[in-house]
Amino acid sequence: MISMTLSLILIFAVGSILVTSNQTASVADTLADSQEAGRFAVDYMNRQLLRTGYSPEGEEFAPFAGLCAAPGDVICIDEAPDGTGDRLAVRRLAEPGESNAVTCYGSALLDAEPPAGSAIVEDVVVTDVYWVAIDNNGLSSLRCQSFDENGTVRANAGDSFGDSQALAAGVLSIHVLYGQSDVAPIGGVNSVNRYLNADQVTDWDNVYAMRIGFLTQALTNTDGQAWEQDYLILDSTIYQFDDQTARQVFTTTVTLLN
Repeated sequence: MISMTLSLILIFAVGSILVTSNQTASVADTLADSQEAGRFAVDYMNRQLLRTGYSPEGEEFAPFAGLCAAPGDVICIDEAPDGTGDRLAVRRLAEPGESNAVTCYGSALLDAEPPAGSAIVEDVVVTDVYWVAIDNNGLSSLRCQSFDENGTVRANAGDSFGDSQALAAGVLSIHVLYGQSDVAPIGGVNSVNRYLNADQVTDWDNVYAMRIGFLTQALTNTDGQAWEQDYLILDSTIYQFDDQTARQVFTTTVTLLN
């Protein structure tokens, strides 16, 4: 009896250790999953947004699109009221035959003029729009789409260079603050005094940086117990969860080079 009791205690202890180890490993795996999505989104946006306002010959044009005026507007900046956060729209100049003659997801910018489907043959002001959307399968992703603004009608609806594409799965929300300067440049150096949301910016010509925050989640649940999670991304309201899904917040600041 004593031997059986000791054996049961030992089996129970070993079983508890194995269960705890499996749960810990599961949490670590899903955290790595959410980290991968966040690191990719931050790296990708950093590289893409450095082109904001790019103009090789110094032509002046607004580096940011205007604010969305109606619910159906898409080529614009918006402080979205739902949980997916903001819409970001930045502008740049694309040159024929150069590496910048691509959409926000890397495909070639194609002209609608004859011969249709060929690469652009003149400089085009492009607006790259980024946002988070949930697809029909319930998967939340960071998406983007590039639009033409030089008056040429493209083959796709909305004068775009192609349909929107998912950049990173597992991105739940994007929030953007804009670094505005309240003083004139000193010695040719642009300084940022404060970061504002899109509705608070008073002079878009004096916005020299963007601070971007992402909330990401793993694509699978952990084997552990559900736990309460609260997240705040820049100027967002608090995101609250009580489940078995690992999530993380990532932020980055991009300074306009042009």
